[in-house]
Amino acid sequence: MESLKLKRLHGVLKASGILLCIAGVVILAFYEGPVIRSISNYHLLHTSVTAKQADGSKMKWILGVFLTTLAVFQWSLWTVLMGPMLEEYPSKILTATLQCIFTTIQSFFIALVLERDHSKWKLKFDMGLLAVLYCAIALSGISYYLQAWAIQLQGPVFLGMSMPLTLIFTIMLSSIILGEAISLGSVIGGILMVGGLYNVLWGKRIEESPEKDIIKEQNHDEEANLDKDTQMQTGTSRM
Repeated sequence: MESLKLKRLHGVLKASGILLCIAGVVILAFYEGPVIRSISNYHLLHTSVTAKQADGSKMKWILGVFLTTLAVFQWSLWTVLMGPMLEEYPSKILTATLQCIFTTIQSFFIALVLERDHSKWKLKFDMGLLAVLYCAIALSGISYYLQAWAIQLQGPVFLGMSMPLTLIFTIMLSSIILGEAISLGSVIGGILMVGGLYNVLWGKRIEESPEKDIIKEQNHDEEANLDKDTQMQTGTSRM
């Protein structure tokens, strides 16, 4: 779906942008570095992890990585398939609505299997209810519609390249709102991901510019030929 000509400038820019994004994610995941203190000392949530909980999380990190990788892989396939689907049926609202409905049904049955304690299903007027509303409105409804809009406008490549920015926004908001410390690896990784996204978009703009010029020239030639035909028909009718 995306051409990659390494002998042209736009191909080199797109390839380098992808490599920069990969490098940024790798550094963000495996390199921490010195800790940079947050400019905000306000903590919205106060949580403490016990030693038992920490040991349990270390035992299950392989399963967590596997499930996360599987989820990202399936999401990538979905974004690629959404491009041809929106060409055949361009209703973004209905697409987002159906996606939310089927996600709700699947999540309901998964929750029935994994969570047998029905007392935890009750919603209270606390931070948990705010988190549920935020996930339902922002992360599901609005984000699904915006993803469909971006794919219909620029294709799945633009959406895929912009997704690493969510990590950067999460780090920034965690530092400002929650007062969490930022590591040097997060800063370096964020800079590399932003640079990679800029290179890809720059390459796509250079690649699309000649195509737009060719289309304009073709339209201009068609209009000129149409005017000539009209003039010839007018002259023939007068004769």
